[in-house]
Amino acid sequence: MKKILFLDESGDHNLTAIDPQHPIFVLGGVIVNEEYAFGKMTMKLNKFKEEIFGTKNITLHTADFTRQKNGFERMKEREFCENFYSKLNQLITILDIKIVCCAIKKEQHMEKYGIDAIDPYHLSLNILAERFCFELEENSSSGKIIAEARDAVLDRQLDLAWLNLKVSGTHFKQAIEINKNIDSLIL
Repeated sequence: MKKILFLDESGDHNLTAIDPQHPIFVLGGVIVNEEYAFGKMTMKLNKFKEEIFGTKNITLHTADFTRQKNGFERMKEREFCENFYSKLNQLITILDIKIVCCAIKKEQHMEKYGIDAIDPYHLSLNILAERFCFELEENSSSGKIIAEARDAVLDRQLDLAWLNLKVSGTHFKQAIEINKNIDSLIL
C-alpha cells in the first residue's frame, strides 16, 4: 500500500535575520494512504469546505485563517470562527491520518551550530523523511513526499536537499533505506 507524506511549512526558514515575532520554523506533515487521500479523505475535506464556505474551491491555509483573507474574511465573525475551528477539529479527529512535525528554534539553532547551521527547512525535511521511512518500514509499504511549491529558487534548493538525502542519507537512515522506501519528492 502506497503512502504519501504531505508537507507544508509555517514560519520563515531564514537564519540571517531572525524575526523576534516569529522565532520558530515548523515543517509539518500528514502521512496518509494514497488511495484514502485521493478518495475518502478528499470527499470529507470537500464536504467540510462546502458546509463552512459553500464551496470546495478554497484552500485551507493557516496564514489565510489568521489574516482573514483569501476567502476567510468571515473569520472576523466570532460565531463563524468558532464553528470553523470546532468543525475543523472534528474533521481532524475522524480522518485516518498521522500528523508529524519538526519545530526549530532558530536562535538556539544558530547559537549551537553557527555558520554550520543547516537551513531549518532542510533539517526538518531530513527528520520528517526519517520518520516517514520508519512508518513505511513498519507497514511494509513505500511512499512519496508531496511538498508545497514556493518559488523557483526555494524549489530548486529543496530539490538539491532531496538529492542530498538520496545520496547521503540522514543521521538515522542510510541513503539506501531512503531510496528503497521513498519513491520521490514532488512539489
